[in-house]
Amino acid sequence: MNINELIEARAEVKTSLEDVTKQTKILQAAKEDLDYQLIQRLEEQGLARTATDQASVSINTSIVPDVVDWDALYEFIFATKDITLLQRRVSSTTYKELLKQGDNVPGLQPREVKRINFRTLYKTETNQEEKKNDE
Repeated sequence: MNINELIEARAEVKTSLEDVTKQTKILQAAKEDLDYQLIQRLEEQGLARTATDQASVSINTSIVPDVVDWDALYEFIFATKDITLLQRRVSSTTYKELLKQGDNVPGLQPREVKRINFRTLYKTETNQEEKKNDE
């Protein structure tokens, strides 16, 4: 494929992904609403589990952290040196700012990532007419 064909193929894939993403969001919202309704009904009827011929459902309860005071959490982590409470991910934005300031962060090295910056160009009537005239 030449560059023009690659760009056109990329545009088609981008449009398809956007369509799938929109559909996924719609389906995810519907699923979340159904889950909410199921929890409500199961709790109203005093059930923790039930089934049909097609599927079974049960209520699963788990404990997840909800940070209400980041300063207190960081103070605890620094005092106990227990960093396992945090997920291992470095902020790219903060790291890039430190690099701009000339700071060296021990344990980190910059890695260049190349990505295609792709923008869809919207065709106007003038562009379509010009294209017809060129043919």
